[in-house]
Amino acid sequence: MKRTIRHITALWLLLTVCSCADFLSTESPSTMPDTKVFSTEGDTYRAVMNIYAVLARNSLYSQRVSLFAPYNNDIEYAKTNATAEDSRRGLWDYTLTSANTETLPMWADLYMGINSANECIAGIENGPLLGATSPETPSAIRQLYGEAKALRALLYLELVRNWGDVPFLTRETRYNDDFYIAPTDRDEILAYLIDDLIDAEPGMFYASEIAEACERMNRGAVQALIARLSLTRGGWALRPNADDVSDPGRMVRPDDYEKYYRIANTYARKLYESGKHSLGLSYKQVFVNEAQKVFPSNDDMLYEVAMAMSYSSYVGHYIGQRIDNSPSIIYGYSNPWFMVTMPYFHSFDSADQRRSVNCTPYTWVWNNTKGRIEQKISDWKNIYIGKWSKLDMKTPQGAGATINTGINFPVLRYTDALLMLAETENELNDGPTDLAREALKTVRRRAFASGLHAEKVDNYVAALTGHDDFFEAVAQERAWEFCGEGIRKYDLIRWNRLRQSLIDLRQKHIDMAVGARTGTGKYKDIPANIYWKLLDDGTLDIVGLDQNMSSAPAGYSTRGWAKEMVSQSGSEYIVNDAVDQWWRPEIYNRDPMVYIYPYPKDVVAESKGMIVNRYGKR
Repeated sequence: MKRTIRHITALWLLLTVCSCADFLSTESPSTMPDTKVFSTEGDTYRAVMNIYAVLARNSLYSQRVSLFAPYNNDIEYAKTNATAEDSRRGLWDYTLTSANTETLPMWADLYMGINSANECIAGIENGPLLGATSPETPSAIRQLYGEAKALRALLYLELVRNWGDVPFLTRETRYNDDFYIAPTDRDEILAYLIDDLIDAEPGMFYASEIAEACERMNRGAVQALIARLSLTRGGWALRPNADDVSDPGRMVRPDDYEKYYRIANTYARKLYESGKHSLGLSYKQVFVNEAQKVFPSNDDMLYEVAMAMSYSSYVGHYIGQRIDNSPSIIYGYSNPWFMVTMPYFHSFDSADQRRSVNCTPYTWVWNNTKGRIEQKISDWKNIYIGKWSKLDMKTPQGAGATINTGINFPVLRYTDALLMLAETENELNDGPTDLAREALKTVRRRAFASGLHAEKVDNYVAALTGHDDFFEAVAQERAWEFCGEGIRKYDLIRWNRLRQSLIDLRQKHIDMAVGARTGTGKYKDIPANIYWKLLDDGTLDIVGLDQNMSSAPAGYSTRGWAKEMVSQSGSEYIVNDAVDQWWRPEIYNRDPMVYIYPYPKDVVAESKGMIVNRYGKR
């Protein structure tokens, strides 16, 4: 594990100095990989580590791909200014243009990682080691081969989810290549990658069988990745009008979607039946482990992108619990940009242990008088995604430290595989099977104290008798489970629910605020105010989160809560301006809603007409 981090750190520094952001790396001439590099397992290992180094770049899983691209949606968001900006904010409020300077580094580094993977794949295939092993038996060289293919598939997945159809390269670039390549249909890309991983998966090791555990792609992670790729391939997506670049396109689900639901089901089930993973740790501990560099090989985490402290990762600073900037706080400064929505916060059962992890309505501040760090109450606009905290790090960053926390970013979890299994069982059988129910129960058992399992797990799942209500339960469970992990937006897209979810979100802000103010209707128990006091240990005791109390208990202070989401003019309730600022009605009121990113203008300009922006994007 430490060896992996050392290799990744060194290679990350090298790539920072030597990177090239041209279209498909056109100024980075390559030749056929030197087969000498791939003549030993040790040298092959170091070559594959080069791919992992690319993943840790700011443009990918340190920042843009992991934190900017998956927002804004119905459960999580980042703030924007009143007027749309073609800046990083454009990535999450759907207003960016091809001139946006944030997307070109993403595009270039995704292809840099793909080219590195292609070099490794070709080198291994042409080297002396692969042919001496069976494709059906795990071995060190086939593990590395599978890693390169899995990382390539992951990077292409990010490309097609964000840009749609993209140029598709399955071998390394060479100096005499034709670099002017038209986009390939995303269905063709995904189908190829799925088949590719199906072939590679039997030769790989599970996380418990390799030293670096979940910091490297492994057999269980690949099984879950096949399921994710398949549900994306079988899901809805925005398709362009081939005859009119100004047309916004239309949302389409492929005719052969059921084939890919079956593949997803097969591989999610394969992971489940392997018995290699369980949910033994608490929900909170899964993310504390990421901050503390602890990597169980048989629990929830299947694959997380390895980061190195002082070199990579904005996790814990741009996302996580907020910590004020004080020279007395040795843990460093954390200024999160990403929050949860009020409707999401109040969608949780009050006994669900995930709420206090995902939703933290407070900031950590320094109390000079008491000489300690303590919590300060926040407001409805600032409920932070609290899964990650610098306070959990074994080695504090130091006062004032900000980015490069070294906290890993989660990509694939066993919980995801369980819920994909539940979803596909329900879809393929037109209703929940016993296996689907058990998969959902397994996830919920961890979320609630054991004394509540009869009510919150067994009875809850038993009441889900039909296809539709079971699907709704799985969709909601995924929201409760994966907040902040870059999953929700893409789930909503493949279900064809992104646009409607944002329309509904705006109305929920109004309805919840009115219910809280009037004490009537569906949302009468949503609190107009919440009440807090500081405990002796510096933490807050917050009451009234799950009931609409009329006044503060003795010794508690008041904080305006749901009532603040609207103002009242006579009998009319007007939504707070921030709601329409962060989720722009001018975007989601269009049908279809164009969530696809435009190709960067430099990519278009250098493509000699092979790449053209569509969907009315410029």
